[in-house]
Amino acid sequence: MTWNKTLSSTLKRSLLLMTLIASSLQVVSEESLPELGDTSSSAISLDSEYRLGRLYMAQLRRSLPDLQDPIVQDYTEHLIYRVGEYSQLQDRRLNIVLARDKGVNAFAAPGGNIGVFAGLIYHSETEGQFVSVLAHELAHLSQRHFARNLQRQQDRSISNALILLASIAVAASSNNPEAVVAGQQILTQQALSYSRTNELEADRIGFLTMISAGFDPEGQPQMFEKLQALSRLSGANELEFLRSHPLTKRRISESRIRAQEIKGSNYKNSLEFELIKQRINIGFFKTSRQAVTQLKQEQRRAKTERQKIISAYGLGLALSRDNKYSDALDQIRQALKLDPENLILQTALLEIHLNAGNGLEAVGLGKSLLEMNPSNYPISMLYARALMNQKQYDKAEEVLKTLLLKRKEDPQIWYWLAEVQGLARKIIGLHQSRAEYFYLTGNYDRSIEHLRYALELAGNNFQLNEVLQTKIENVFATKEELKDFT
Repeated sequence: MTWNKTLSSTLKRSLLLMTLIASSLQVVSEESLPELGDTSSSAISLDSEYRLGRLYMAQLRRSLPDLQDPIVQDYTEHLIYRVGEYSQLQDRRLNIVLARDKGVNAFAAPGGNIGVFAGLIYHSETEGQFVSVLAHELAHLSQRHFARNLQRQQDRSISNALILLASIAVAASSNNPEAVVAGQQILTQQALSYSRTNELEADRIGFLTMISAGFDPEGQPQMFEKLQALSRLSGANELEFLRSHPLTKRRISESRIRAQEIKGSNYKNSLEFELIKQRINIGFFKTSRQAVTQLKQEQRRAKTERQKIISAYGLGLALSRDNKYSDALDQIRQALKLDPENLILQTALLEIHLNAGNGLEAVGLGKSLLEMNPSNYPISMLYARALMNQKQYDKAEEVLKTLLLKRKEDPQIWYWLAEVQGLARKIIGLHQSRAEYFYLTGNYDRSIEHLRYALELAGNNFQLNEVLQTKIENVFATKEELKDFT
């Protein structure tokens, strides 16, 4: 399967406008960094930012081409949380969304929301380059640029700012270009791009965060130089990240000076990054056959043990997508001989058994891996699907519900839980899970529809009736909240 290389123009405008608002509602002087402090709290509280951000992301999910790869999701989440430990974030409730798009882009929105495009990993030659962007976005969140710029708006109320943000969310969900244009016309009066001050501050604080987390200081200037080179090839207007994060000569030079001030050390990519990058790269080949051909060439060039592991993993995935499952399993087993404890490789074995329809092998391996790695996200998701294929619906439901204890806002878990419950003929549960899925993806009408279906089937179960009715009221309240903003 190949991935979309571009987003719809409407969604791109929506993402751009969202990042504009999230970081800056007013262009201020490049020369003076704002004083840090808690004055932003008088504009909007952390809880309000969190609520607003979740409301926005629910709407955005309706149009965002979600990557839906638990292995890449798990790696990215762990990396962001690892880097986040060294950031100045006060509120660590993060919501990380991966977009299935080749664009070089990432964004931060109020309330701990971080979006990462697959293309950012694709174009990052080193883990340090990738982390430099993640740390930059974390800095936008930790410095509360959204709230601080609201505070600067002496002649504007917070409600007007929320109207702008929500109108863009509606435009993204409805694919209505007119709504986006209307938002643009208003927003242009306030800001045409990220505040240069905010960008410089995010660069500086993001740099300190990434080196504190142990990553290569060269990652930031290298990424800037890569973005500059890409902009020359494609044009700045085509490079979404530069449209929302203007790259000035000052940003590049200051980044290079900062990196040179850090004493050199032997930084290298983690093996996990290299494996995830292989996984991303394969998704952007036009055909699986092309991927197999190129990765066979790469494997012939592999000299070191590490290179052999990476090439075998990539070739195994490519062969699996080309329906050559036996050969794919052989490649992963070769890699595992070199690194038997590597969880990404072990998970690949499970994934290929699942794709090949090797039900008993997939269930057995999934059970074993989950026992050794309780609540592991990608293993749980793959194991649940293996159980479902073997008609072990109750066990699959149990695995997914265990995941929900820690990931209750993950729409993909709710999606697969609904599938399992439907096959098990647990119709009330099916409607409840679908309602949660649609709620998290911003489709409130469909959410209410399924809750009402469940309510009709609840009969005289008073406790269940009360739960469902309360949920319906909550969804209506969210729907009205969005309407109030627009």
